[in-house]
Amino acid sequence: MVMDFLAPSEPEEKTTAKNPWKILIVDDDPDVHEVTRIAVAGCQFEGRNFELLHALSAQEARQVFIDHDDIAVALVDVVMENDTAGLGLVGWIRSELGNRFTRLILRTGQPGYAPQTDVIMKFDIDGYAEKAELSRTKLITAIVAALRGYKLVMSLETNRRKLKQLNTHFAAIVEKNALSDFASAVLRHFNDLVEQPLDCLLCGLDSLPDYGAYDRSNIRVLAATGIFESKTDLPVDVLDDDVIRKAVNLCVDTQVTQSLAEGVALPLVTRNGMTGALFVGMPLKQLEELVGSEVIQLFVSNVSLGYEKTGLLEHIRDLAYVDRVTGLSTFSGFIETFQRYAAASTPLLVVHSDIQRFRVIVDGIGDDQAAAVLKKTGHRLSQIFPDALTIARKEKDEFLILLKGGGANRVQDIVARVEDAFQDPITLDDNQMTLRMRLGFATAEEVLSQEAEQLVRFASIALNDVRQKGLTNHAVFHPLMQEAAFERLRLASLLTGAANQTEFFMHYQPIMQAQDEKIASFEALMRFRSQSGNFLNTARMIEAAEASGQISEVGAWMFKTAFSEFSKFSGISDTVRLNVNLSPRQVQTNRIYKDIEDAVSSAELPLHRLVFEVTEGLFLSNDQVTLSLLTWLRNKGARVVIDDFGTGYSSFSYLRKLPVDGIKIDRSFIMNMDQDADALAVVKSIIAVAQALDLSVTAEGVETAAQRKIMRELHCDYLQGYLYSKPLGEDDLAGFIQEAGSRGFSFD
Repeated sequence: MVMDFLAPSEPEEKTTAKNPWKILIVDDDPDVHEVTRIAVAGCQFEGRNFELLHALSAQEARQVFIDHDDIAVALVDVVMENDTAGLGLVGWIRSELGNRFTRLILRTGQPGYAPQTDVIMKFDIDGYAEKAELSRTKLITAIVAALRGYKLVMSLETNRRKLKQLNTHFAAIVEKNALSDFASAVLRHFNDLVEQPLDCLLCGLDSLPDYGAYDRSNIRVLAATGIFESKTDLPVDVLDDDVIRKAVNLCVDTQVTQSLAEGVALPLVTRNGMTGALFVGMPLKQLEELVGSEVIQLFVSNVSLGYEKTGLLEHIRDLAYVDRVTGLSTFSGFIETFQRYAAASTPLLVVHSDIQRFRVIVDGIGDDQAAAVLKKTGHRLSQIFPDALTIARKEKDEFLILLKGGGANRVQDIVARVEDAFQDPITLDDNQMTLRMRLGFATAEEVLSQEAEQLVRFASIALNDVRQKGLTNHAVFHPLMQEAAFERLRLASLLTGAANQTEFFMHYQPIMQAQDEKIASFEALMRFRSQSGNFLNTARMIEAAEASGQISEVGAWMFKTAFSEFSKFSGISDTVRLNVNLSPRQVQTNRIYKDIEDAVSSAELPLHRLVFEVTEGLFLSNDQVTLSLLTWLRNKGARVVIDDFGTGYSSFSYLRKLPVDGIKIDRSFIMNMDQDADALAVVKSIIAVAQALDLSVTAEGVETAAQRKIMRELHCDYLQGYLYSKPLGEDDLAGFIQEAGSRGFSFD
């Protein structure tokens, strides 16, 4: 045996902190163990020392392999307990122990003895040599070659294991549909992959940018671990470490890896502009040693794809659940939130709100500015209701607010909060506008028995009740409202059903001059009759026409018919006028000007013979659309009077500011004034104020001579009521005109 490996070894280098390579010597000759130890003393490979393990038999070697699962190289003597003990050990290592990684070098002291080639191939043996051939140089060369093989197979195994781990991780990561959940999952699984906790940042956009562009100020920390954990959801620019912050920003800008002593920023490259970066607080070289460069690249590539996919899903979700005008939830988002809380048996309250006269705002400032009003309104609602489960824009100027039900959110408290909040005007450039909100409420006593759409519909019915009645700014849903809504729908269907389903015709009630009882005017009153000949309630039919949007067509028919019939009345002077009623919804339509002009032109009736009656509710918001129409009518020679004065929101103070010529005192005061001192006091006050403002006064509902007498004594101008005549059809009216002209009226 050549003994050159017994030569003195080179001075031993300073050991490192890296784990040594474990090398097992299996031989029944103790001298072989000793000379091998001397031969490799002080040797290193890639900065790692050699640690020798020893076994004097195949049986001892089995136990060493069981105790150590990280043996890199085994030098195995073929002949020990028997002629094939070494080969038996190799077979056990590969087959029974399942160790495919330890590199095996067979040695023998018997020249000419060698295992068959198929045995070497079968058991993945790295080398075979006679002991006499192994000089120190050859021995070290064989061990180093085996270590390289061990490192390679272990790297392949690590990659295989990490890739399998990646596959498992990404199956969980890609399930996330929200960027925050996705980012948290990425960092959690990356720490598992490295098998140690790391200081990490996942930075990127929280929404899909405009095509081909992004604003760096929108780059934020989507998720963070370790020392960066408190930075989650903050902009990247607030990071305290200048070096890391600059590296992340440069990585995002250039989409190139930025390697630092503190760590490495890896770019997330996507196809849709959702740029981002993964920062890991570990040097790249060390990270690659732990995980493998290919695994890191694959991980980052998969994260980029997941980031792109999740960002796109979140963008799609935003399109479905975020209103583009206000930034509030959409109706779909509202329904989803409702269902989530309903499933948890949470008592819920739905508030359906809109802006009074919003169409007037749109006409005045345009669509773009109106959108800004909606955005500011939504923002103010969010400030009013920080406890809201969600706030959504339903459509146009309608908003939905979902609150927890119960004592914490009482209706009157909510109304007061809204009224107080909207006392301050909304500022838009140089303009200020005070908004008035209307509210409809619906509560779910048993949430599980209520569907979201149903409760919203109930709140909408309550809001529509506010719109129809105009008596207050809020209402709480009651089943009777649903019945009323159904009745309006039924009546509206009579207006739009088959031909001749509902007959329209006019009746006229005379209005007399109080002092001489001559005919001053006729009030045109629409009547509706079904196919069966039954009269339909006029007020409800008009209400149904307003609710269904048919009031313009009905009003146009009324103008044309009433003007035409009135122009043909015989036996009346040219000073007698025709009173017609204007619906609040009708006044708000642009076509009303043309409808009036077409009707007067067709009937050849001058406008100075017309009196237009409007309810005082039209003037509550000082609506410019209404004021413009009434001013236009008066400029054309027509007169304007306020109908049913004394009910609702009556106010003497606004009378002097309005384009009106007179008022009609509501019949409820006239019918009771001879028996009710309070009613009489109201009538006296109304007449006194009207006279002071030079406005004419008409008393409605005059039915007795006593009532007539009181009104004459108070110097009321005109009287209307059953004392003179009920509303009459065109045929009966001729007889009334003839009788009134021949003998007049006397009730003394």
